[in-house]
Amino acid sequence: MADTIDAIVELKQAEAARCDALMRGDVEGLGQILAENLAHVHLHGGIDGKDGYLAGVRDRFRFLSVKRDNLNIRVLGDTAVMIGDLIQQTRALETDSVFDTKAVTTQVWERRDGQWLLNTCHNALPA
Repeated sequence: MADTIDAIVELKQAEAARCDALMRGDVEGLGQILAENLAHVHLHGGIDGKDGYLAGVRDRFRFLSVKRDNLNIRVLGDTAVMIGDLIQQTRALETDSVFDTKAVTTQVWERRDGQWLLNTCHNALPA
């Protein structure tokens, strides 16, 4: 039980670091939190791997705010599933337009060499 509680604390810290890296535009720091085989499913249905996701953060968007809420975390050994609300405000650099996103996000995290890495992220419209 203590191991699970520790893992949940670590996962919340990893997700907070990911959100912080997005808001700071820290592509290098963000890259250290993402698994090499990342699969990121955007709200519009498009899918990016790690390189494509990082390119979007670097070249296409600025994250003005990113908030996670109502997180439900299930730890399954060195794998964890995190489900919760995502509320973010993003600026598209090409058009300078700002848009608000509200989604339910499911993430799969994997622990490698003691570090939690985001392996899969899928966003969906809330019910």
